Amino acid sequence: MLTNDDGIHSPGIRALAQRLAPRANLWAAAPSQQRSGTGHGITVRETLRARVEEMTGTQEAWSVTGLPADCVKLALLTLLPAPVDLVISGINEGSNLGTDTLYSGTVAAALEGAVNDLPAIAVSLVDWVGPGDFQPAAGVCLELVERWWRGELMIPPMSMLNVNVPFLPPAAIKGIRAARLGRQKYSDAYALVDGEGEDRHFQLSGERIADDEDDLSLDITLIRHGYVSVTPISADRTDHRLLAGLRDVF
Repeated sequence: MLTNDDGIHSPGIRALAQRLAPRANLWAAAPSQQRSGTGHGITVRETLRARVEEMTGTQEAWSVTGLPADCVKLALLTLLPAPVDLVISGINEGSNLGTDTLYSGTVAAALEGAVNDLPAIAVSLVDWVGPGDFQPAAGVCLELVERWWRGELMIPPMSMLNVNVPFLPPAAIKGIRAARLGRQKYSDAYALVDGEGEDRHFQLSGERIADDEDDLSLDITLIRHGYVSVTPISADRTDHRLLAGLRDVF
């Protein structure tokens, strides 16, 4: 099953469908509009509209009016005619590195697959400026899917792989490396754009703060060095080190 947070008409998800179609039966369910940065929210107080869409390479595709996690949940529970083996989210138009994964709808859609006991992969194209060439990233995704299918790449229950691909020609990509999440820092600030008194409107803006971190165990560093980063993420958000300490306290 394919999904994303950039919307059903995003070139990223269609590049995935084109590349994977010869190797798999595909279904897709993705937001009806851009839903980046919405995290792992779900819709509980409004109805969801699912509409059949045209997407070359898929058995069937739907646009859903809700959030990325809604798309996965609705598809797995209702829309799909049969169980699927794998959930793939992307290809995102931009990176999902480090602590940015906390806000990512792309990662949330994959995690929703993991919560539903399916292996899942989120794929993002770093430094995408659009219209970008998503084919190298689609090729990386195909390689990972084939490794998973052959049993070389394990994705345990309640887990997913977060994959970031540098925006480089395939020959310039140095390889694929496992990595842990780094920390993304921004010069965030809210600017007052309209209103006075009790009713005010603010706009968030900011630039990423560059760092001189050169730890090649981090996803943010590997990308700068021209590698594809692959980070395992678990839906179990327990801090097990802190838990051990708390057991001594309580």
